[in-house]
Amino acid sequence: MDNYTTFSLDDPSSVLKSSCFDTSLPTIVYTFGYRGKCTGPATSAMLNGYIDTKKRNVILLDWEEEAKSRILGISLSYAVFALPNSKRVGQELGAAILKLYKDGLAMDTLHLIGHSLGAHLMGYTGRWIREQGVVIPRITGLDPARALFEGIFATQTGLDRTCAKFVDIVHTNSGNYGTTKSVGTVDIWPNYSSDGMQPGCPRGSHPMFSWDDLCSHNRAVEYFAESLKNGTDFPAASASSYDSWVISDEPSNDTIYLGELVNIRSRGNYYLSTNGQSPFHKGLDGIIPHEQERKRRHVSEMYSLMG
Repeated sequence: MDNYTTFSLDDPSSVLKSSCFDTSLPTIVYTFGYRGKCTGPATSAMLNGYIDTKKRNVILLDWEEEAKSRILGISLSYAVFALPNSKRVGQELGAAILKLYKDGLAMDTLHLIGHSLGAHLMGYTGRWIREQGVVIPRITGLDPARALFEGIFATQTGLDRTCAKFVDIVHTNSGNYGTTKSVGTVDIWPNYSSDGMQPGCPRGSHPMFSWDDLCSHNRAVEYFAESLKNGTDFPAASASSYDSWVISDEPSNDTIYLGELVNIRSRGNYYLSTNGQSPFHKGLDGIIPHEQERKRRHVSEMYSLMG
């Protein structure tokens, strides 16, 4: 990533004048979640995936300072600092995007993508812009954060299907770091299970926010980044629920692709399985619920009974 420029949300106009920006191309704006890093492996995977395609302008929203944990510790810093900061920065991004739109940015090909708390930040952006009379075409939420967005302690309304014309959600750690709710226009559930774990990720207790602890949560980014190499690598099958998908004997005729090639006319929940290590994609084999998936369902039921 040698060819880049930096700009402030207070003065975004320099973007359109930069030699790095091609006004004829669609624009991607990506950001990370709580305690994320601009140079972190998940962020790098996503940015490099897009840059390698050479078919998009790529903007990284750097809110690393606002998203970091502080002296209060991980949990309190999230609630007291990072979460309110995500709303403020999201609205500031919205104002910057509107300024760019007025200066000539092609809004109809703009795509916002956020991981974890960054997904809700993009939701705040979309909601704020909508209140100004403009609607973002697409927002992708990669395992949107669960804490304080659902359950009895919920205090926030984050990313949902009203924030853009089309909202696609990829769930990889539901019930843990990620939300359990279907909040998008389409919700894609790779390797769904009630314990929220992805194949290949270590089970057991791990230090909070350690790499092992975040493995399943980060898989949403890894799957999406891998899909950029070949847009048809991650097909997902429509079903009313995971149970109805996993007991079916034939693959659904209603399929979409996880990633850039998702069908924006689709609605509902979609399911697929992946490999436990890179390359993660299974192609069409991933939408056929094999015996392994039925065993995963049985294990999930056992966890539910024990829990």
